[in-house]
Amino acid sequence: MNLLELKLGEPVSSKKLAIQGMTKICDVYRIPIEHLIYNKKNGRIATYVSQFIDEGNEFPMGDNEAFNKIIEDYIEKSNPDALKKTKANIKIMSQTEPAVVLANGVVLDGNRRFTSLRQLSREGAGAEFSYLEAVILENGNYTEKDIKRLELNLQHAVESKVDYNPIDRLVDIYRDLIEEGGTFSPEEYARETQMTLNKVEEEIAIANLMVEYLDYVRQPLKFYIARDQKIDGPIREIYKILKSKNIDLDRIEDIKEFLFLNILSLGGDISRRIREIRSVIEDGKLSTELFNELDESQILDDANDYFEDEKTKELVSSTKVLNLDKGIKTAITQVTENYVESKKLSNAQNQPVEMLKKAQNIIKEIDKDAVERMNSELQANFISIVEKIQSELNGLSS
Repeated sequence: MNLLELKLGEPVSSKKLAIQGMTKICDVYRIPIEHLIYNKKNGRIATYVSQFIDEGNEFPMGDNEAFNKIIEDYIEKSNPDALKKTKANIKIMSQTEPAVVLANGVVLDGNRRFTSLRQLSREGAGAEFSYLEAVILENGNYTEKDIKRLELNLQHAVESKVDYNPIDRLVDIYRDLIEEGGTFSPEEYARETQMTLNKVEEEIAIANLMVEYLDYVRQPLKFYIARDQKIDGPIREIYKILKSKNIDLDRIEDIKEFLFLNILSLGGDISRRIREIRSVIEDGKLSTELFNELDESQILDDANDYFEDEKTKELVSSTKVLNLDKGIKTAITQVTENYVESKKLSNAQNQPVEMLKKAQNIIKEIDKDAVERMNSELQANFISIVEKIQSELNGLSS
């Protein structure tokens, strides 16, 4: 099928697109939605598609509606609140922003608009909701890289930056920049997404760390595990810890394993609690004690054995959920809490010394010549404050 060969009538508007290094003004047509099909490579649903395939499923070939039903469900699950908002807006104001589709019917940009129209049409909201307004691109004229570049331009526009699930965005980074050498260089990606090169390189490092985590728990590239565990925040905190200049680089792999285990063990605000561990890892003495205890108790070895066990793999394969052995979870949580509390107590004990050091540094900054040039009233006030400080110090040292 070629949409450009259908009788779609006259263009209803136009849309400016940047493609193949040029800005083009493209015609927008009203396309019956029954001729359209979702793009399963859409980054917003990357984890759902990978899970579908990992479970041994295959997308129906030749039955577009059966295929669309599967992907529609994923579009809704990926951000139900955003879909409700888009659907409500379209119902009230109709479609205001044109989508972009290939001539073969694949929707490149506008999957949420397409989903809203599909649902409104099924609900009998009116004939107007049976059409998607979109630019039609002849797929034979563009390479896969051209198409992906266009997707990045459209999906990283200001109004779209918050649409992705954080893990799906990391999966997109992995596929575009890491997997099999990547489709784009970091410099190209920075240009297409209007991100700084430093930010792109940081996202690459975090995406790699996510992949390392999945390798560690013996669930390689099962991105839906990362999505369901909501590890984006914790992984970013771990990234910051690993970048610290105050950690023992000889222990880097142990540090990763310990922090990865805490993702599976801690409750509540895991990002905040991992942030608290940073002060322990950066404290040379406490960190040495921590990893000596972990070595003696063999917690890390036990965890590795647990992830490697075929029963664990079979359980995850059947339930699609990864839980840590209760005994290991309790042990790692107890160790973590003990050392975090120890660090907090140490900080509390050191607080008076640190405050005095700060006061001393501030006093050193006082210009004696400026004091001597003060008028008598200011000098009297200055001396009065000095005497009060001396009295406070005498009280601390007595």
